[in-house]
Amino acid sequence: MEIAEFKNIVWDYTRKIAESMNCIFAPVSEEYGLTMIQTRILMELYKYESHTIGSLADSTCIAGANISAMCKKLEVQGLLERARNREDERVVLVALTKLGKETTLEIDRLCNDKISQHLANEAEETFEDIIAGLQKLDELLKKINCVEKK
Repeated sequence: MEIAEFKNIVWDYTRKIAESMNCIFAPVSEEYGLTMIQTRILMELYKYESHTIGSLADSTCIAGANISAMCKKLEVQGLLERARNREDERVVLVALTKLGKETTLEIDRLCNDKISQHLANEAEETFEDIIAGLQKLDELLKKINCVEKK
């Protein structure tokens, strides 16, 4: 396979996967008045309990200024709280509120239900094959990225 063909296939599938993920999960997020990106932020905070604005930006691949604005909106909705670090006031910590945890758990449950309805008959090796393929692609892209940064 030629490099150009491989590159185009990867581009096409990443776009198709992103579109499919949005079609599956956006309706669940919208039930709670959230965008997909806001839901991703809540899920990240649920998984790791708290973040700085910078670490949350890195883990969600969203620019720092944008993540800060989104967190302000989520704070107004009562889903997360922001607090300055006492040792370094330049650092803003974010964490879910009780409402944020409850909302995130319910969104997660609804997404899990939606997925499990369609995957009940799939073999475990299918999941492992998909994950292995995604890991290989991620490793390749990281190698390319590391070479580019040198």
